Amino acid sequence: MREAGLYIAVLGIDGTGKTTMTRMLADELKRSGHEAKVLSWREELELAERPNTRESLRQLWVESLRLVHLGVDLPPAPASYDEFHSQQWEKRYAGSKFSTNVPGGPLAAAWLEWVGQTLLMHEIVNPHRARGVHVIDESFSLKMAYKELLIADLLNDDPAVAAEIGRAREIITELFKSTAPDVGIVISSSSVDQAYRWRIRQEGALGSLEDLGAAAGARGRDGFVRLQQECDSFFRRFARQPNWVVLEMQDAAPPVNFARLRELLAGHPAIGSLLHDS
Repeated sequence: MREAGLYIAVLGIDGTGKTTMTRMLADELKRSGHEAKVLSWREELELAERPNTRESLRQLWVESLRLVHLGVDLPPAPASYDEFHSQQWEKRYAGSKFSTNVPGGPLAAAWLEWVGQTLLMHEIVNPHRARGVHVIDESFSLKMAYKELLIADLLNDDPAVAAEIGRAREIITELFKSTAPDVGIVISSSSVDQAYRWRIRQEGALGSLEDLGAAAGARGRDGFVRLQQECDSFFRRFARQPNWVVLEMQDAAPPVNFARLRELLAGHPAIGSLLHDS
């Protein structure tokens, strides 16, 4: 029987170079003679093999964004993926400054991230692993769930709802731990300002959940820094478990940072021997 591939999960704040490191790791594995697939939720909206899976992922993506912005002072976004996408609602959310929102929407959206992770594992990750393909998840869905719970918390002023949000954070964190990637990588940066500069340089603008706009809070750099600092602190705590490593990104060229990641992984019990093949 063919040996199963690895599931490698990457977690980190926006703008730190997760996608670049993920693709360089995939290239490294391929150079060593191994099959590797970069798993991107966005790409699976178009590439998932089973039509029903594609449609389900699309609807989860649309509904999670609609829920995060459930109480904002904008017209309702369409529920249809095609309309939502063609009308560029994600950019509309990112480009609007909100004076209102409600905590129940982002709280509900956080549970959808677990639903999406379950679907990805069963429909994409596990079938590829069974064929001996190493799957590298470029953005572990816990990231979005944590952001959404943080936004719900910032919007809330009811102690009973605060307790519900806290319990949801505990349960969702444990659920994501249960996916147990063979290799977990947190991509971190000691300078969130640097991550902000990289993000603006990459995309020209921030995405809808990259600052605190959805919490009727700060847009732009200030909202980005506050949100990402909270996330980075949580991701580091999450990585204090077996099979996870933390890479501190430097303000250097991608090959320099990847060489440091490769060194970290060289001694990892699951992936070290694969990298020694190269």
